[in-house]
Amino acid sequence: MFNRTLLLSLLFLAQQTVFSQQEMRWDTHGIGFTVPADVKVQTNNAEEYTAANDNLFLSIIPIQDENLTKEHLAEAVVEMAKELEYDVVDNADEAEMQDLVGYYVLGKKDGVNALLMALMDTESSTNLLVVIVYDDRSERMALKVANSFFAYD
Repeated sequence: MFNRTLLLSLLFLAQQTVFSQQEMRWDTHGIGFTVPADVKVQTNNAEEYTAANDNLFLSIIPIQDENLTKEHLAEAVVEMAKELEYDVVDNADEAEMQDLVGYYVLGKKDGVNALLMALMDTESSTNLLVVIVYDDRSERMALKVANSFFAYD
């Protein structure tokens, strides 16, 4: 009985650790997102935001362009994937969350997985290029992070 109770307690704690998350905000550009609780900010300035843990690395770079359209985003993310020489299909899947729209592709290069995403804030001229590099076990988490982006004022 004791061993079963201990095992169930440990499994519960492990589950809480795995699914524990935190919200991060990049105040310079009014962007927020959710990441695993153990992700730590590495860079946070006007030109770049990076954060990482052992399984995931997130990099965000702003692009200020009031002439950019939603249609350009699909081309931009596929072009970015090609320039980085990722193995990727030639089309991008649509991403839409709150005031943000965009496209993303999943790619792989030299055994490294990446989610590449271009986002446009529909309420401002802020556009973002997002790269999420992740290990083989963390694709679900990378997609969860990508889908958690939101704009705020």
